[in-house]
Amino acid sequence: MGATRAKQRLTTPGIGVIAGTAVLAVALLALIPPNGILSDNEENYFALAARFVAGTSWPGETAVFDVSPHRMLSDTTLGALIWLIGYTPSQIVTRLLTVATYTLVLTGLFGVFALSALDAAIAVMIMALIGQDLMGGEWLFGGYEAKVTAYVLVIAALRLVLTKERLTAPVLLFVLATWFHFLVGGFWFIAAMALRLSDRRQVAAGGALYALLVAPLLIAIAWSRVADHSAAAATDIPPPDVIYSIIREPHHQSPFLSWAYFHDRWLPGYVMAAPMLIGCIWLASNGATRRLRVTAVWLAGLLGYLFLVLIPKFLDRDTGVLGKFYLFRPSSLVELLWLMLILAAAVGIAGRRAWLLRAALLAAIVPIFCNVQGGRLLREMNTAEAAEDQKAQVVKAVQRITKPGDVVLIDPDVEMQWLDFERRAGRPTWVMWKFAPTNDAELITWYRRIEARQELFDHGCGTDIGIAHAIVLLTTPSAVARLTATCGPVVFRAGQWLLLRTSPL
Repeated sequence: MGATRAKQRLTTPGIGVIAGTAVLAVALLALIPPNGILSDNEENYFALAARFVAGTSWPGETAVFDVSPHRMLSDTTLGALIWLIGYTPSQIVTRLLTVATYTLVLTGLFGVFALSALDAAIAVMIMALIGQDLMGGEWLFGGYEAKVTAYVLVIAALRLVLTKERLTAPVLLFVLATWFHFLVGGFWFIAAMALRLSDRRQVAAGGALYALLVAPLLIAIAWSRVADHSAAAATDIPPPDVIYSIIREPHHQSPFLSWAYFHDRWLPGYVMAAPMLIGCIWLASNGATRRLRVTAVWLAGLLGYLFLVLIPKFLDRDTGVLGKFYLFRPSSLVELLWLMLILAAAVGIAGRRAWLLRAALLAAIVPIFCNVQGGRLLREMNTAEAAEDQKAQVVKAVQRITKPGDVVLIDPDVEMQWLDFERRAGRPTWVMWKFAPTNDAELITWYRRIEARQELFDHGCGTDIGIAHAIVLLTTPSAVARLTATCGPVVFRAGQWLLLRTSPL
């Protein structure tokens, strides 16, 4: 009997382990709340997935028309879930799965360096407070989209790269990550192979296996680019690369948009990355274990990459050709890995007093984290609740005064409040700034529509913008004076929202 009890004590997780895991899960839930309120990115990617599986009754007029092949696995799985249970339940399910899987893989990765789930929670909370990326607008802990699944798989694969002699299992995880998001999976596969570069035979075999299994995806992506000659014919507008990288997404792609832009939006990240690089160099010489020293050298290389990539981006500053590769995307996971290594070093130095270090960090971080995240969640819920009644009235009015194929153009000044319009009202909106596609032909169409919509809301309905169906304009009182003269009368009002009905332009 005594031996049985002793065995149970050894195999049953201790209270500290359970508590640490719970803290990590709660921190992740605060960052990825399964509240059914879709983020702007989720509105985009959920709609794309739903369209991929079920199609759309108005393919020519929908604002969600990106058909890039690299999301095929994510679109299939997420789209099937949306088809089965709907948008809001799918958001709840995917976010809960994200929290559960992040909890699992982060606990495993931190455990490689003798850290606990509580240490992972501390790193996650610090990361949330200082910003989830160094530069380039990347994040790990937000809503759900394809890259989140890819990051979960990458973190799981990195743990195996660090602990297993054979690379077959991690390579398969990297393959799956690449099929979910080829930029996340592809970059971190290369980075992981660099970590094991001393084992050249294993790396060569792993590289061959990876190349074989991702080749169909890469061929599909490459063919979609090679076969698209739209840019050559579109001489009256900026090139698609400029549209995507410089006009639409400079926060991700274009640090050298101007010196002021670099100084305000990008330089602070590099100011933070420089001492991080120095810290890695120090750890590479003074780390307590060989694994810590080797990983520090590897992470120093990744931080160095973030500096070196500024060179091609400077040369690319006017063309945006490299934009679709998202060269700064690794910064978020690099930041998390750095926090992990610094915690491992600090815990090692503290020794038996490591509990005191953890207690001090928790005392400093938890109140601020709870205040910031709690306030954000309350604001998000209150904003959604306050707007719901008026938005519901607008949706019902649109459904009453229009047919399913009629286009509802949304004022660009307020579109971020109506990203859910198509799925709620069942009416196409033709174009949204947020829903930018990635392929050249679709980018050209998107840009022309953006310009035409802006022209209409700035100057009225005096020109044909190429919409065959009748149009309803959704706007606010500030735009009524310049629209009613040429676009038609106000047919509905709910609070700040106005609907104007016009004939085909």
